[in-house]
Amino acid sequence: MLYHESSEWQRYEMLRKQRPSAFSKGDLEIIVNHESVDHYYEKSGRRMGVLYESPYHILVVDLVRSITNKEEAKKVEPFLYERLLPTVESGAVVVIPIYNDKFVLLRQFRHAPREKMLAFPRGFGEKGLSDEQNACKEIEEELGTSEINNLHYIGTVTPDSGILGTKAKVFLCNIGIPKYQRGYEEIDSVLFLSKDELMNRIRLGEISDSYTLSALMLYLATRI
Repeated sequence: MLYHESSEWQRYEMLRKQRPSAFSKGDLEIIVNHESVDHYYEKSGRRMGVLYESPYHILVVDLVRSITNKEEAKKVEPFLYERLLPTVESGAVVVIPIYNDKFVLLRQFRHAPREKMLAFPRGFGEKGLSDEQNACKEIEEELGTSEINNLHYIGTVTPDSGILGTKAKVFLCNIGIPKYQRGYEEIDSVLFLSKDELMNRIRLGEISDSYTLSALMLYLATRI
């Protein structure tokens, strides 16, 4: 069987039709012609296409070639570049909650780095929910309060442009007193920090989560 007939590549072809914007033209050309795909697999033995899907991410491995210098493009050897696309195309959110004029952060165990981290609540997009509804859902689930006031959108962040195709919308709101359930989604505790306290924790290296840092930068930039 030729590689372009594999289930991974057939799913990839379907995804290209479903999400053309994720395969748009750029300085890295995405190679999709069957002859090139089959030749690369025969030479390298490395798989391409859609290699894994979950309710949250789709692992896509593209065959690409740099075309920054168009005259030399055909001489450049293609290579593989993996990326994670969100399973739900849009709707990812980061929420900056304020309680009694203090920022509210979660101390939560994160599996990928295998450590507890301080961060604002966030979540993937969910089908059937607007961005605003998803932001409220994250606050209700992670902080245990449905008292959410003055919710408004302040901008969009790209947390990891090296591998994530996800863009997250950032919301700011005031909330009632958190009544979180310890252990839910590995949440250990909730912290209430003034702006100065928050900035000091960043300086000390206690906050390194990119969603949180980029959302905070947006917040500060809107107040200049």
